[in-house]
Amino acid sequence: MLNFGALITNEWIKLYKKKSFFVYLAVMAVFVGIIAYAAYRGWMSGTDSALGFVESIVSMSAAGQILPMVVIIAIANIVPQEFRMGTIKFLLIRAQSRNKILASKYVVALLFSFFLIAATWLMCLIAGLALYGFGGGGDMWPQIGENVLYLTIYTFAFVSLTFMLGVLTRSSGATVGIAMFSVMVGGLFTLLLTRYSFIKFVLFPNVDLSVYDGGGSMPHGMTLGFSATVIGAYVLLFLIASFVTFRKRDVS
Repeated sequence: MLNFGALITNEWIKLYKKKSFFVYLAVMAVFVGIIAYAAYRGWMSGTDSALGFVESIVSMSAAGQILPMVVIIAIANIVPQEFRMGTIKFLLIRAQSRNKILASKYVVALLFSFFLIAATWLMCLIAGLALYGFGGGGDMWPQIGENVLYLTIYTFAFVSLTFMLGVLTRSSGATVGIAMFSVMVGGLFTLLLTRYSFIKFVLFPNVDLSVYDGGGSMPHGMTLGFSATVIGAYVLLFLIASFVTFRKRDVS
């Protein structure tokens, strides 16, 4: 267990030392800053407290449109970089199994996504406090928690997809391209095929659980529990494909 912790620490340090690490934080800071400026100028309606501002931004309709893409770009290179630079050979000759090595990379990918979500939440709170002060919005906490949960699950699903693509293709460019394409066209794909019953078994219409907020339902009898099960099944499939491929791949 200690060895696995050391692998995770090593992978996090490698990610942290990249110059782009703070660029991803800066992108989300600019995003929050632009919306805060819009609120300051009175171009936003429906927010009159710091927590109300957080609730409106840390949601699938706001941060959910950009944060998953930032995470995809950040983690797409975790596995392909090792093959491109040839450092994968040095990892595999250590007294650690291939499963542990790949698992440590996946855990770091998840940790980074959770870190970026938490950092975005904190930036929204700071911006909200600067705009509206400390008063009001105490009843927003449950909705904020739900929004963060929906955003986390959505990001988690696409992190798993991106990770699998990185293992299968060993190309950061292909990984980013396919994953970003999946995020951007998922809604359109669902809209075009919504009349077909098989669409309920596809990841895209299930991955955004916020559509069930307020008791809503999806076509073809889809429910919150059904969508959560589909997401879990796809994540498991992505991980199985990743680990099986990584274990069997020859490294020259």
